[in-house]
Amino acid sequence: MSNENHTLSPAEIELISNVSGAYSAPFWDGMREVTGTLDTVRKIKAVLETLYSTGNELEAYNLILAVYDLIALETPLDVIGLEPYPEAIKRFIIEFLLDTHDLMIDYESEG
Repeated sequence: MSNENHTLSPAEIELISNVSGAYSAPFWDGMREVTGTLDTVRKIKAVLETLYSTGNELEAYNLILAVYDLIALETPLDVIGLEPYPEAIKRFIIEFLLDTHDLMIDYESEG
């Protein structure tokens, strides 16, 4: 079975959603802490959205991995484990951006 044609089951989608939900807040909190600014968070979020909207999910995923290194936060094994599965990466990026949207509302309200 090719990874390219693998359709995610509802259970797999839920698992990926849980992975994203568990790791998006520490990721963005870490970036805010390292950069000291919400502006950088907005810019990286915009880049991820642009990559996703242009069909470059793998590049968005690679950017997330690179940012983990930059903010000196250990990349979760659950996130690394998605690498061989393009469909799982695509779903992870969708969920990650949805979680990020919710976090941004919280960040903006904090001032």
